[in-house]
Amino acid sequence: MKDEFNINVCYKKVFELLRSEGTIENMVYDIAEYTGTRIIVADIGGKILSTSYEDSDMGSSACKKRNGMLLRLAARCIDEQNEEFPGNSILVEEKEGVKSVNRIVVKGNTEGFCIMEPASGQAPECITKEMICQVNDILCQGVGLLMERYGHRVTYHASALRRMIARSFFDEEAGNSMEMKEICSMYDTYVHPDFIVAVLEMGDYNLLRLQKAANHLADTYPDAYIYMKGSRLYTLFSGVHAKDVEKTIYSILEMLCDEYGFFCGISEAFEDIDLVGNKRFMTVKALEMGRISEPERKIYMEYDYYIQTVCSCAVSYIGRARYHEKELLSLKNEDHMKGTDFYRTLKEYLLHGNNVSMTSKKLFIHRNTMIYRLGKINEILGVDINDPAVSKRLMISMILQEQEWMK
Repeated sequence: MKDEFNINVCYKKVFELLRSEGTIENMVYDIAEYTGTRIIVADIGGKILSTSYEDSDMGSSACKKRNGMLLRLAARCIDEQNEEFPGNSILVEEKEGVKSVNRIVVKGNTEGFCIMEPASGQAPECITKEMICQVNDILCQGVGLLMERYGHRVTYHASALRRMIARSFFDEEAGNSMEMKEICSMYDTYVHPDFIVAVLEMGDYNLLRLQKAANHLADTYPDAYIYMKGSRLYTLFSGVHAKDVEKTIYSILEMLCDEYGFFCGISEAFEDIDLVGNKRFMTVKALEMGRISEPERKIYMEYDYYIQTVCSCAVSYIGRARYHEKELLSLKNEDHMKGTDFYRTLKEYLLHGNNVSMTSKKLFIHRNTMIYRLGKINEILGVDINDPAVSKRLMISMILQEQEWMK
C-alpha cells in the first residue's frame, strides 16, 4: 500500500469507475495498484472473474491449488457470516499470510467472493489488517453493483453454499469435483446418498421462466443442488433413501415439464458420489437422444437409453464396420420400394426381447401380421433373428447406424 494510505481514495476509485461504466477488471486493477494488495474476484462456484495476480499463466497443479484455496475460503466465509445478512470481511490466517474474504451480494443473493491479501514487500507496517478488510468491503460493494448492471448474476434463491456445490458438480470449468471434495469438507457435511441426477432443458428458452422454475424446484425439494447453464437446469437430488422419494422426485419433474415446458433426462438412484459426472453424461445423452427419437415424450430415463449411449461412444470407431450392415440396408431398401415396415418391426422386436405379443402391441398390429413380418425379415436378412447371439448383434448394429445418422 502507499505510504500515505487514505481509505477515501478507495471509495473515490470505485465510484468513479461505476460512474464511467468501468469493468470488474478495471476496479480490481486500480484498487490492487493503489493498495499494494493481491486480489481475486471469483463467482459463486470458484470461477475466477478477475485477478491482479501476475502469474495468470500458472500450471495446472498451481491452478488446482488456487481453486481449492478459493473454495475453502468461500466456505469459511459462509460459515462465519449470516447467510441473510453478510457482514464485514473476515480475516483468515494461513501459512502464506493473512487473507481478507467477503461475499459479493446482489439484491440479497451471494454472487461471488473477493479475496484480498498484502502483496509481498509492498505493505508498510502502518497498514493494519482491519484496513485491508475495509478496502475489501468497498471493493465487494462496487463489484456487486457492476454485476447487477451487467447481468453477471444468478437470480434463483438457493443458498450460496448450495449453488457452489451444484456448480462444482456440473460445470466443466469448475474442475474435478472429487478433487474439490477432498479439499473442502462441505460435500461430506451437506451432500448425502442416495442420489439422482436430472437434466431439464427448456423447449422454448426464457431466462425468467428458467429462474422461476429453479426457485420452484429448490423450494419443493430442499436437498436439490441446481446449476443453471444456458437453457438447462442440472440438478443433483440428494438424500433419496426410499422408493417413495424417487416417486416424489419424478412427480416434481413431471410438474416442471408440464408447467414450464421442459424436457427432462433423469438417472436411476445411485449411492456413490464419485459417479455424479458419469451420470450427468448419461442423463444428457438420454435427453438428447430421446428428444430426437421420441419427441412426444417429456421425460427420458437414463436406463432406457443405456445401449444407445454406449453405442454413441463407439460409433466413431466402428463406423460402417457393423454386423450385417449390407443385409440391414437391404431391409431398409425393401421398406422404401414396397412401403413395408420391416426395419422398424425388427428393431422393436429386438428391443422387446424377441417377444411377439409385446412387439405387436407396441406396433398396434395383429399377432399374425407380426409373425408374417418376422418370416419375411428372416428371409431378406438370411439369418435366424431368434438366435440370441444374432439378435444381440443386430440390435447393436441398428443402434450404431442410428447414432451415425444423428451425428
